[in-house]
Amino acid sequence: MGFKVLFNGVDLSTIVDGFTAITRNIGAGWTNVTQENQFRGVDFEKNSINAKIITVNFIVNVKSDRFVSVRRQLASTLNVSQPVSLVFDDEPNSVYFAIPDGTPTLDEASFYQGIGSITFLVPSGEAESVDTKVLNESNSGGELGTITHNADGSTKVIINNKGSLETFPKIKVTNVHENGYLGFVNPNGILELGKREEADGKTVKESQILYTSDSDSKFSKLVDTNAENPQTSSVGMTCDTSGKISYSKDGLRLTTPSTVTGKTLRGGMKVFDLPPDSNGEKGAVNFYAWFNILAHALEYGQTGVLQILFTDKEDNLVAGYGVVKTDMVGNVGNVKFWVGGDKPREWKSLPFTANDGEAPKDPNNNTQFNSKTGWHDFVKQKGALSFHWKGSRQTINVPELAEVPIERIYVFIGNWSGSNKFIGDLSLRRFWCRKDYVSVWNDLPNRYQTGSVIELDMENGKLIKDGIAINNELVTGSKFFSFPPGESELDIYQSPWNTTPPQVEIEMKERYL
Repeated sequence: MGFKVLFNGVDLSTIVDGFTAITRNIGAGWTNVTQENQFRGVDFEKNSINAKIITVNFIVNVKSDRFVSVRRQLASTLNVSQPVSLVFDDEPNSVYFAIPDGTPTLDEASFYQGIGSITFLVPSGEAESVDTKVLNESNSGGELGTITHNADGSTKVIINNKGSLETFPKIKVTNVHENGYLGFVNPNGILELGKREEADGKTVKESQILYTSDSDSKFSKLVDTNAENPQTSSVGMTCDTSGKISYSKDGLRLTTPSTVTGKTLRGGMKVFDLPPDSNGEKGAVNFYAWFNILAHALEYGQTGVLQILFTDKEDNLVAGYGVVKTDMVGNVGNVKFWVGGDKPREWKSLPFTANDGEAPKDPNNNTQFNSKTGWHDFVKQKGALSFHWKGSRQTINVPELAEVPIERIYVFIGNWSGSNKFIGDLSLRRFWCRKDYVSVWNDLPNRYQTGSVIELDMENGKLIKDGIAINNELVTGSKFFSFPPGESELDIYQSPWNTTPPQVEIEMKERYL
């Protein structure tokens, strides 16, 4: 088989009849900035890596209409508007991101054979590995490096970056024990998260988990109820709850639709009474809930409703988070925030396209409730009610709710009585909640819970905890860093009282001059 050159996934060797030369040179070249020295020579100030130029020479054997077809196929293949992948047969595990530069040539003077040339510009001046290198607990000790956990809870990672340039890794840390601090130390920088002085235990205002579906995967602690829907009844709407929701496939779904007519909504509902805290007190004035929702219409015109409703002990609405689709023709859904108090009402309604997140150019693309995402939260701090949406929380203050505790949670899934096309994928996949500021002598509910996952994206400067952005937890002076070429050390530190090391996974792309 002949030598292959793949551009944007197209094998150029299937268009031309062979390559006579490929010029990649050594590296990309360097530009040095100097300043004249009055005594001798120059003073060096700095240098930079240039863009890389790659030239590919090829031949075309003369056949009937051969030059015409080659010209047209090459022109079509090379017509890109931004750098795309360029891979050569002799380095199949490396990819350049290149774009044609200048005018490709094809000399048609010979009766027997044409010769041509294509020049590619690689703006970054570098190549990177096709595959992502992953160092984790399973392959530690192999060619990528070694992860060593120490008795004091710290972790030493030896990284083997086999590229010739620095690489910007993604680091994932799974906390095996409660933890309040993470420090990452590398020759290229130091990054700190949380609070180094955060204590493990004392008399504190702590948070306590009241429920988590992680230990109740079928949501069995949520029981069926035919009670009035606290959100619709608070605003004078009607809702039948004689249907049934239960665990199916991935979470709570509507499994038995209601057949009752004459109501605004019809579906099924479950209820969960919050258990007492460690002091035996029921209800939470300061409350946090995290949940994962899937909302994906499989056809235009499908409709449906999923509500997570928080009430007091008398079933008066405190707040609610919901996904609602009333569009019986198109594919527009809305996330809705409801508040209670003296004037129960819908506070906000924000649109999204009820797809599966496959349309990034759509300004309302479903980035929040698709099959790969879905995580959101709700916070009550006294009278401040906060609803997560697209990377931030939207907050309204309802003063009359400041001392009203949340004591009950309702989940309603159903449809509008005027629609017979229920949304194809509507599910509550995960849920957990906690009570904040409980006064106890206890182990502190540190900011990084057991099982929580911290993700550091060094290239894009992003920090994520359990799907929620936490760049605000960076310690002042922290720096996102890279791994230098060759072997280097990364040290990971935790709260000094935490001697249980975390699980560590590191992803990186090797980069080459």
